[in-house]
Amino acid sequence: MPIPPLPPGVLQIQSGPWTCWVIEFGARMVQLWYRQTPLLLGFADPADYRQDPASIGAICGRYGNRIEDAILSYQGKQWALDANEGQQCLHGGRAGLGRQSWQVLQQAGEYVTLGIDSPDLDQGWPGRLQARVTYRVTPSEVTCHISGSVDQPCPLNLIQHNYWNLGCDAAHHQLTIHSQATWDNDSRNLPVELRATQPADDFQTPRLIGSAPFDRTYQVEGAGMRHVAGLRGPYGALSVFSDQPYLQLYTADYLAPTGKPLGAAHTPGNAVCLETQQLPNGPALNQPVWIHPNQRYAHQMRWEFTPA
Repeated sequence: MPIPPLPPGVLQIQSGPWTCWVIEFGARMVQLWYRQTPLLLGFADPADYRQDPASIGAICGRYGNRIEDAILSYQGKQWALDANEGQQCLHGGRAGLGRQSWQVLQQAGEYVTLGIDSPDLDQGWPGRLQARVTYRVTPSEVTCHISGSVDQPCPLNLIQHNYWNLGCDAAHHQLTIHSQATWDNDSRNLPVELRATQPADDFQTPRLIGSAPFDRTYQVEGAGMRHVAGLRGPYGALSVFSDQPYLQLYTADYLAPTGKPLGAAHTPGNAVCLETQQLPNGPALNQPVWIHPNQRYAHQMRWEFTPA
């Protein structure tokens, strides 16, 4: 099936076999084609992203994943965040960065850079944040580089939330994760204990994901930019590289159709999220996630694909 005409308001970058569509709302990756094969879940009508509850393709933040009781405490100060998942703050709040409009700062044939200026106390978060994301395609790979700076200390975990479908549902994808330890979650899906990976969660050797649902945090081996995971389906094999310490495996079990799909259907369990990131609830777990005005936050990802 050929790639459809570019919808109004959608940005397109291309190189070699790659065509990538991006929108300003949430700095979202709408679709990623390898030649004419769509590899992501997306919406045919860009307007449907505004009703999407699943952060499909979005840059989530200020802190992707969950914050316990939607409360931050640091150096004797406390901030109340937007509680948008029960008592927790998920993906930065109901109007987090994935649900705000970014601005196009630069665009050329092979890349696009978008930026956002988030004011002090946006969704309750301390300080002003200036964030940038660059999507780039080359003949051999696709990259995503997220950066940010703040004028007050603030924890940052800006994550890219693609839903991958390589020609089958999540259960029938073969997965590899370079991890020997995972976090057990409590009933609120907050991490409570790091333990050695158990057989049911172990993807160090490639295997089918299977029908059991996953929404689990893996501690990734090594440091710096490295290969963290691999995903294989009927379309081919995806390699995921990142410089982050953790990876969230989510098998999209709570998806529900909210608009006409571009690519695979938005049905429960029909995609795999491989979210490279800091630890969920990191501020409460004493993780080094607070960024200060003299620092710069950075998160790099790279995806390579070998067709079947």
